[in-house]
Amino acid sequence: MSRFDPSLVIDAEKCRFNYPQVLICRPVGKKFRPFPTSFWLVCPYLIKLAGKIEAGGGVKELENFLIKNKLEKKWHEYNFLHQLIRIKLMNKNQAKFMRKFHGKIFKSLIRGGVGGINYNFENVNVKCLHLQTASFIALNHHPASEWLKSKGLCPEAYCDKILCKNF
Repeated sequence: MSRFDPSLVIDAEKCRFNYPQVLICRPVGKKFRPFPTSFWLVCPYLIKLAGKIEAGGGVKELENFLIKNKLEKKWHEYNFLHQLIRIKLMNKNQAKFMRKFHGKIFKSLIRGGVGGINYNFENVNVKCLHLQTASFIALNHHPASEWLKSKGLCPEAYCDKILCKNF
């Protein structure tokens, strides 16, 4: 997507300084362009932190945490919840139109888990800590919330008012 479509934004979860941490987005924008994620991390501090942790092997570490703690079933349920959210965020007319004229896109939208990514529901596949953080903040729930909190990727994360102000 070359340019962000502001009409996608429904609402935002905000930090203690009242700046957006996560945007809550529609699954379909103007001209029926799909948007892959319902929750988009926009907090500059959390974006930088998630990137740093991800670069240090954080995605694999999160997968291992889910497996080690036997959270596979909760992980699959969490991804299914994201499918339901994406469907509920689409209005009935959009869904009808998409189903009829853009069936392939519609199917990919409703099959996606966290971040719209089509998950293999037999394994634990985590994609992008930015998506996991955004989802955790928006829903105030994540199967690996303990791990995310331990990394500072949570709603109560340290926040820099100056950094946020320049957002």
